[in-house]
This record gives sequence, structure tokens and C-alpha cells, in this order.
Amino acid sequence: MRSVSFSVPSWFPSHAPQAPPRVHLTDQESAVFLWLATGASNAELAATLQLSVSTVKFHVLNIRNKLGGVSRLQVCLLAALAREGGRLDDDVPDDTVSGDVSDGGAAAVPR
Repeated sequence: MRSVSFSVPSWFPSHAPQAPPRVHLTDQESAVFLWLATGASNAELAATLQLSVSTVKFHVLNIRNKLGGVSRLQVCLLAALAREGGRLDDDVPDDTVSGDVSDGGAAAVPR
């Protein structure tokens, strides 16, 4: 199972005043997270990742909760920073980031 792990920047809202937390996302959460950086709607994410809209909403909520209950906009910003700043601790090609989807395929996210 492939997952994304990354460091949350210190300026990002966190309940813990210590070092920024490490966040571990599942394969599908990773794919949704990376596509959120594009500003896509839940319906667009669902179509792209071949998931239902309710599944996308579930993953977005899980991601927000794992980040301390932040807003969707904050998640989008963090996803964009993670993709552009190389803050993802995942070995992925420079031109795409892939995440497994429910049918066993992958959806590439353009950089």
C-alpha cells in the first residue's frame, strides 16, 4: 500500500505548539490531496479519480481531520506547497504524482 507522508509547515495551524506533525495519508487520500492543489471541485475529483462524490467528500474530511480540522482552502494551499516545494516524502517522478484509485489504476496529477 502506497501512502504519502509529509511535514506540515510550522506556520500552518496546529494544536501542538511543538514541531510540525507528520501526516500520513492513505493511497486514495493522497490522490485526493494532490488533486486538491489544482482547485478541482469534489465532482471533478470524483470523475478524475473514478470515485463517487461521497467517497471524495469522505477523503477530504479525513484529510482535514488529520491536519487538525483546517479548512478546505488551507488543505488546497498545503497541497500546492507540498507539490511545488517538494515537501512530500514520497519517491515520485518529477512530472507527475500518482495515487492508487479504487479500480487499481492510478491518476496522474500534472505538476
